Amino acid sequence: MLSKSSMKSIKLFFLLMDPFCWLGSYSLPPLSFQVEWGEASMIQAERILLRSALKDLYNERFVFLSDSCIPLYNFSYTYDYIMSTSTSFVDSFADTKDGRYNPKMDPVVPVHNWRKGSQWVVLTRKHAEVVLKDKTVLPVFQQYCKRKSLPEFWRDHPLPADGSKEHNCIPDEHYVQTLLAQEGHEAEITRRTLTHTSWDLSASKDRERRGWHPQAYKFSDATPMLIKSIKDIDNVYYETEYRREWCTSKGEPAPCFLFARKFTRPAALRLLDMVNP
Repeated sequence: MLSKSSMKSIKLFFLLMDPFCWLGSYSLPPLSFQVEWGEASMIQAERILLRSALKDLYNERFVFLSDSCIPLYNFSYTYDYIMSTSTSFVDSFADTKDGRYNPKMDPVVPVHNWRKGSQWVVLTRKHAEVVLKDKTVLPVFQQYCKRKSLPEFWRDHPLPADGSKEHNCIPDEHYVQTLLAQEGHEAEITRRTLTHTSWDLSASKDRERRGWHPQAYKFSDATPMLIKSIKDIDNVYYETEYRREWCTSKGEPAPCFLFARKFTRPAALRLLDMVNP
């Protein structure tokens, strides 16, 4: 669940998120609970992990990864890339198309602070403390940012009388981004993620399900060509803001991503075999 690596005295803390695991068994048993995809429990899990990680004063960067992530580079390159800037890496853009913002959040969370992005963030210690200390934005998310009911969830969440009035809000895709905007820290972040994800919007014929989950790379997909294609990406385009983010490190052009997902276990093992024949 938790792994920590260090170089010199400044440390990166890697926080692994698995939505089907129990949290707290390593350091905080009283706070253990099961998280569910698309629920605010994912945010609470992130805060538990940060609380534990912040206890070590030498931890300066906090890297959220999923259990299906793989590294694209060795630790030295990853460390230098992340530590070369004083900013957090937070994929964040104005959410103007999906209709996820619930007007009931206003005035605590006004629409002009509403953001969307990947939950796979890299936070500085300052921003990690902002997340942990928040007592204002989280309660609003817990009340008004909820996943839209779909048939596979009806057993636990009955279908509402009028589904068209539901706001399809995935809390962990909005929380950190919105909180940092709300607290006036947006100028202190690099507004992109370091984790590559491929969204296959044509995977489902059902429009309600398109884009809900990323493409999963299987054994046959795990090839050197795939890894090279991801490492060659040097810019990201944000359609809602008409913004192209060119990726840099130490002021020079650089690959955009240090990690990639979503790799199945057989795919990841195949890549390891290629690296260590």
